[in-house]
Amino acid sequence: MNKKILASLTALLVGVGLNACGGDADAGSDTTVLRIAYQDIAFPALIEESGVLEGADFDVEWSNLTGPAANLQAVYSDAVDLGHVGDTSLTIEQGNAKEEWTEETVPLQIVAGWRNFENPKYPPLITAVRSDSGVDEITDGKGKKWGFNFGGYNHAQFLVGLVQAGLTEDDIEASQFADGATSAAAFNSGQVDIYSGQHAAVLESLSAGEGKIILTDADTGIPALNVWTARTSTLEDEEKVAALEEFFERMSGYWEWHDENRDQVEAVLKTALKIDEERVDLEYELRRGAFRVFDDELIAQEQQVAQTLYDGKAIPNLPEVEIEYNPLFHEQQQAISTDEFKARK
Repeated sequence: MNKKILASLTALLVGVGLNACGGDADAGSDTTVLRIAYQDIAFPALIEESGVLEGADFDVEWSNLTGPAANLQAVYSDAVDLGHVGDTSLTIEQGNAKEEWTEETVPLQIVAGWRNFENPKYPPLITAVRSDSGVDEITDGKGKKWGFNFGGYNHAQFLVGLVQAGLTEDDIEASQFADGATSAAAFNSGQVDIYSGQHAAVLESLSAGEGKIILTDADTGIPALNVWTARTSTLEDEEKVAALEEFFERMSGYWEWHDENRDQVEAVLKTALKIDEERVDLEYELRRGAFRVFDDELIAQEQQVAQTLYDGKAIPNLPEVEIEYNPLFHEQQQAISTDEFKARK
C-alpha cells in the first residue's frame, strides 16, 4: 500500500488542534493504519522524500502536533498511536503522577529514541540569555524572566538549569508557553531574558549577537533524545505491533538516506519550514542520527536527570525511569548502543 502524504492539514482530534498530514485511513479495508504525531511537518515530509515507506503493508496517518503537552494528551486519549516528545517527558509525567507508576501500571512507554551525533557545534538543547539581560552565567538568573514550555526536554532543561543555579521558580519570573516555538519567539522578540529550549529556534538571535548560549544539554546531562511514546495498550495490540515492526524496519534506512542526500534534505527543510540558509544548515545537522538502544548507560543518564529534578524539588516523586523504556523494536530499528553512538560523528 503506497503512502500518500496529504498536502493539506485536516481533521481536528481530541480538541488539541491535531492537524493531519498523513495517508489514507482506508476506512472499511483491512489495512492497519498507524496514527503518528510529530511536532513539525518537516520530518514526515523528509520521510516521504526518502521513499522508505513506499510499498509498506500499512498506512500512516501523520499528525502535526506542536508541543509535548498536545502529543501526550493525544496518546493518552488514544487519538494517535505514537506521540513525539522529548526523552524526559515521561520522567516529568511520572514525577508528577498522583498514582505511582509501576511495571504493571505504566500508562505510556517510549518505543523509539534518536538524536544527532554529539558535536559541540550542534547541541540540540540549550539555555540562552539575551545580551542585554545582565546574565552571564546561570547563577545570575535570579529575578529574571525565564521562558520555557511545559512537559518535554525543554522543560527539563529549564528545571535542571534552575537546580544548577540554586534557584526555584519563586526566585525568577517563570514564563511558561504552550510550545517551544512560542517560547523561542518570546526570546527572539526580547520578551524574556533567559530561554531554555531548542537551539535552532533561536538561531536568528544568536547569529545577530542578541543572545548567547550559557548551557547546552551536555552541561545539564540531558540525553536530549527525540522519542516516540505509545500507550501500553497499543503495544498489546498484535496488528499494531506488526505494523510498527515494519514501520521501524523501514525507518532504520532513513538515516543513511539523510546523510547521502544533503541537497534533497535541505530543499525539503527550506520548503517545509520556510527558513534561511543558515538555519537550514543547522536543521540538517540536528536531524541526523540513528535510533538508540535503551542500554544501561542511557538509562543511568536519564535516571540522573530524574534524581536532579527530584533533589531540586522540581518534581514531587522520584521516578523509576527504566519502566518508561520499552526495547520491543530495537532489532527492527537497528538501534545502536551508547558506545556506538559516541563513536559516530
